Amino acid sequence: MSLNELSTEELVKELQRRKSAEVGELRRQIDEHKKAIRELEDRIKASVEAAAPARRGRGPASSSLPAGERAERVLTALEGQAGISVAEISAKVGFDGPSLKKTLEELVAERKINRTGKARGTKYQLA
Repeated sequence: MSLNELSTEELVKELQRRKSAEVGELRRQIDEHKKAIRELEDRIKASVEAAAPARRGRGPASSSLPAGERAERVLTALEGQAGISVAEISAKVGFDGPSLKKTLEELVAERKINRTGKARGTKYQLA
C-alpha cells in the first residue's frame, strides 16, 4: 500500500508517529551527550584538584602534636645553636604557623629560651 492510497487521517497519524519517533531518538541522543559532558566535567574537576598545590600553615601536622612534644622538638632544635630564626626552627621541628609561635611564646615565658631582636630579625636560643 502506498501513501497515495491512504486517507488524510491515516497520513496525519503516520506523520505524527514518525515525528514522535524522531523526537524520542533526539531526546535519547541529548541524554547521552549530557551524561558524557557530566563525566568529562567530573574528570576535569578531579584533575584540577589533584594538580592543586598543597596548602601551607594550619595543616594537620601542626595541630596533631601535643604541646609537650612541640616544646621538646623546639628545645632539641635549639641545642647547640647560637641563635636561629623562626623559619630555621620550623624547618627543623616539622611544624609552623600559630602552633610554633605559641610554643615559642610559652618557652620564653617559662624562661627556657631567650629571644633577641625584632620582627624578622628575631632569633631564639636556649636560656
